[in-house]
Amino acid sequence: MAIRYLIWPLGLALALAAPTSSLAAPTCLANGNSFNVGQTACLTLDGESHLARCDMVLNNTSWTRIKDECPGEAPKPHPTSISTPTPGPAPTEPTEN
Repeated sequence: MAIRYLIWPLGLALALAAPTSSLAAPTCLANGNSFNVGQTACLTLDGESHLARCDMVLNNTSWTRIKDECPGEAPKPHPTSISTPTPGPAPTEPTEN
């Protein structure tokens, strides 16, 4: 009988504590900060930065890329091919080698 009085309060405490964790607001983590669903952040992965929004995907928070660059960041130059010559005037007379 005494064991029932020890176990019952413990069971009640566990039953009340379980729902409180699921009621917490869903957040995304980035750069050491928490972001609410709908907020945006500049994320850096492998040295490349992009703008992302905190979204819910299948009841989990997830970052969704919305722009390839972050606000205030200089646009990245487009790489040019080394093997493509620049167009110029065609020679009119043959040249000596």
